Amino acid sequence: MFPTKTFDLLTARRGAILRIIVRDYVEKASPVGSEHIARIHPMGVSSATIRNEMAVLEEDGFITHPHTSAGRIPSDRGYRYFVEALMEQPDLPAPVRRGVRQQMSAGETEAERWNELALNLLAQLAHAVALITLPRAPAARFKHLELVALQDFAMLAVLVLQEARIKQQIMRIDEALQQDELSAVANRLNATLNGLTTSQVAQQIPANSPAAATVEDNVLRLVHRLMEQEEQQHPEAIQLSGLRNLLGQPEFASSDRLANLMELVDDRRTVGALLPKLLEGEDDCRVVIGKENPEEHLQEYSLIVAPYGIPGQATGTLGVMGPTRMHYERAIAAVRYLSEVLTDLMMVQQGSAQPEEDDAARRTAAPD
Repeated sequence: MFPTKTFDLLTARRGAILRIIVRDYVEKASPVGSEHIARIHPMGVSSATIRNEMAVLEEDGFITHPHTSAGRIPSDRGYRYFVEALMEQPDLPAPVRRGVRQQMSAGETEAERWNELALNLLAQLAHAVALITLPRAPAARFKHLELVALQDFAMLAVLVLQEARIKQQIMRIDEALQQDELSAVANRLNATLNGLTTSQVAQQIPANSPAAATVEDNVLRLVHRLMEQEEQQHPEAIQLSGLRNLLGQPEFASSDRLANLMELVDDRRTVGALLPKLLEGEDDCRVVIGKENPEEHLQEYSLIVAPYGIPGQATGTLGVMGPTRMHYERAIAAVRYLSEVLTDLMMVQQGSAQPEEDDAARRTAAPD
C-alpha cells in the first residue's frame, strides 16, 4: 500500500515511545519529553528509562531535538516508520463512509461535479489541502456528437469523449441546414466513430480538398481537431481546496514558510507535474514524506495521493498536501476512500458495475 523503506524493526518499547511522540506532536505541535510520556502514557518504567530509549531513537534518526526545547519531535524517518509499522490500519468510521457515499451519489452524473464534491469532502476530512486532477484517458476516445442549429450558416458542435470530457465549438457552414439535417449528420458520425481514438478518427477523414468537402467531412475534421486539442492539453492541471486548513497551522507562522506555500498555490504546475511521477507503477495510496519528495520546494510537506478511475479508459489523481506533522491515519483513510468512491461512480456511469448501497459490509476493518 505504501512505499517501503528498509528498517530494522524497533523494540516494542521504542516503537511504543515513537508512536506516542508522533501522535502527541501531531495533536499538540509541541515537542514531547520523557517526563510527559511517563506521566501521560504510563509504560511501567521510569522517565529516565524512557529518556535513554529516546536517546537511542534520536541517534538512529527517528526523532530530533529542537534547539529551543528539551522535548523531541519526529523526523521524516520517524514519520515513515510510524506509517509503515506503527499506525493502525487507516479507515474512516462507517457513518462517515456512508455519509460520503450518499453525498457523492446524490443525483450527480457529471465527473466535474463529482470531483468538486470529492475535493471539498477530502479537505474537510483530512484537515489539509486537497488536490485532484480531472480523469483523462491515455488517448481521447469518441463517445457522442450533437450538432445544434444556431443560424442559417452556423451551428454548435458538442463533442462528448468517453472520459466524460465535453468539447464545444461554433462552426460556420457554407449552406443553410435545418436541425433535422444536422441531426442526421450527427447520427451518421456517431455510428461511424463510436469508441474510436484520435488517430482512428483521422483515418476516417476523406482525402478530398477543402473545396470539395461536404458538411459531414468538415464536421469530421472538426471532431478530429477537438480530440487532438484535448490530448495536447496539460494533463497535470490540478484543482485545490482547503488552503485555510494550513494557514492556521503553527508551521506557517513564519513569513518565509507562508510565502513558500503561497508560491506553490500560485504555481500549481510544481505539484501537478509531480503527481504522475509519484504514482508510476502504483495502483493504491502512496505517502511521500518531507525530503522523500523529489521536488525541493515540497520537501517541507507530505503528500498522500491515490489514483482513481477506470484503468485504460480514464484515470485521475486524488490527494492531500500538508506539513509533515500530519494526521497520517485520518488523511490516508480519507484519500483511499474518496478515490474508491470516485472509481465506483465512474464505473457505474460507464456501465461497468452496479452502484454500492452500503460498502461497510465488504470492508474488513473492525467495527466502529
